[in-house]
Amino acid sequence: MIKLNYLNGILLSIFVTGVSYADVVIKSPEGSNLTFSKEKKGEHYDKNAWGKIIFSTNSYSVDLSRSDRYYTEDGTSKLSPSGRYLIVISVSGGNVEYGDGTSNYSDKAYCSVIDMTNGCIVSDWDGEACGYTWVGNEDVLASSENAGANNFDFNSMRPSINKIKNKLSTIDARRVGNILRCDVPSKENINSYQQLATENGKTKEIVHESIANYLHGVTDESSIKSKSKLFKSPSDDSETKGYLVSGDKVKVIQVSSDGKWVNVGYINPKGVPLITWVKADTVAE
Repeated sequence: MIKLNYLNGILLSIFVTGVSYADVVIKSPEGSNLTFSKEKKGEHYDKNAWGKIIFSTNSYSVDLSRSDRYYTEDGTSKLSPSGRYLIVISVSGGNVEYGDGTSNYSDKAYCSVIDMTNGCIVSDWDGEACGYTWVGNEDVLASSENAGANNFDFNSMRPSINKIKNKLSTIDARRVGNILRCDVPSKENINSYQQLATENGKTKEIVHESIANYLHGVTDESSIKSKSKLFKSPSDDSETKGYLVSGDKVKVIQVSSDGKWVNVGYINPKGVPLITWVKADTVAE
């Protein structure tokens, strides 16, 4: 099992939870915690193995665990110099079946970087990069502190809804939740989140909640002045069957570069949000 050197200054506290094990809590200067709980014991578990990791702030908590892994923590998990990022080690294991009817247990260690401002799992990797360490006073991972050492650009792996290439309908709730933490809804990605809500019924509810929260923060309000057809993008060939009617209240997100289209958000009487494009001449000035 890979061991990481202890980082001076890590804020670590252990407290008794009132059950048969002690949870381990890593506190970040960001004001958040990562709690390791449900201690694992047995033949194939490392010492200090845990079944759950829970990220929490003053406003929410989220289970970051994977059912196919356990997590190790004995005081060696490493906060970055700023305290924003934390490296977490996990292990996935199982029996490998061979053609002669025999089997053998095998496991693999993973190293994940968690953004302690929001619980985003920024990157998740295995292999040589697991030996990298935080260097100097910057949030930089490198193979050593020597000049010219290889750097690992973990932030280039940060999940983004606009980068997704596979079918949106196949993404599971765990991954969608992580994308929403890593890439919060904004005018740059809100149309992609609308597409996700349309194509992925399994995660529509949580995506709609995030879209609605985003729209509540948009201050530019207007109304539809005449029946307005809805479009997926600012182009005539993306027309849908939907429409808004005169008097419907909308939030104005952005205007196309040619000024002919307006990207708007609408929340229907049932509280369901919709992000769409409409022609500019149908929106009141």
